[in-house]
Amino acid sequence: MLRWALGLGIMSLAVAILIRGLDWDVLVAALREVSYGWIAVGAVAIGATVVTRGLRWRLLLSERTVGFWPAVSAILVGQVVSMGLPVARSGDVARAVWIGRREHSSGVVHAIGSIVVEKVYDLLALCATGLILVMIIPLPVWFVQSTWGLFTIVVAGVGVLYFGLHWQEPLLGFIDRILARFPEQLGLLVNTQLGRLMEALNTTRQARASIGAGLWTVATWLLGGVANWLVMRAFGVASMPAAVFLLVTLMLGSSAVPIPGRVGVFEGIAVVSLAQFDVEPGLALAIGLVLHLVVMGPPLVLAALLAGGHALGWLPVQVSADEAALQRATDRSG
Repeated sequence: MLRWALGLGIMSLAVAILIRGLDWDVLVAALREVSYGWIAVGAVAIGATVVTRGLRWRLLLSERTVGFWPAVSAILVGQVVSMGLPVARSGDVARAVWIGRREHSSGVVHAIGSIVVEKVYDLLALCATGLILVMIIPLPVWFVQSTWGLFTIVVAGVGVLYFGLHWQEPLLGFIDRILARFPEQLGLLVNTQLGRLMEALNTTRQARASIGAGLWTVATWLLGGVANWLVMRAFGVASMPAAVFLLVTLMLGSSAVPIPGRVGVFEGIAVVSLAQFDVEPGLALAIGLVLHLVVMGPPLVLAALLAGGHALGWLPVQVSADEAALQRATDRSG
């Protein structure tokens, strides 16, 4: 409840700051003169990121047990939940539960482990993108310091993950000795779930999965940067460094504030970020408003289409191995 109150307070403050002193004529003129063809292509690029994320997650889950459509469907479920309930990684939890109980025989814990690995790839991409920007263009001190600070944290986290996986047998043995002091059923349950979690994390040690996930991560971030550039181009601002800088700041700032739909905060970040490239506040706000719709629109539309496809039977619904076995036994008994 406190996070929601804080989020709503920040949203109100952000909206108030945006409205104060804004040149509404510039905003209205920008929205009237925008080229919607560029915006449409930008929306397609955002829609394509759902596909690349689905392909990446399928690799991390194990593509032999999870189909393409179930992976994409789960990602869309997570994105829709995040828009409406942006607290405590609700979207990630929702898609892990969705895929773990309906599609993936290894269960929810394995799905959560794969999402952890996925986040590592995104953090590495975020750091790499930020460092490239720092090296090629002059940027504010706060961004440079934040980038190097994040880089340090990510490197340390990757190091901990590497050594944890490298020494997982001794670590699991140590946990076994601790669990021996508890009831047997509890120990068995914890060991089973830990095994599934480690199985998911171990995908980073498989060359095909790790390289493939890295390539799909690059594709996802490139599409995100291109989508930003296309929307900005629609308003006559054709700057790829500005588009990439906006992508990084949106990734950093939007996830830190728990607001439904990121209303106000998204636009505020756009105004502050584009000001670094001498974009007038009214024009920057117009870009932020349209970009916000472009980012949110395709996932909502695709989620509705997939839901309709499943409801009408156009898309198959894959079931877990346990459910399939139960269904076969029921059919034989019948």
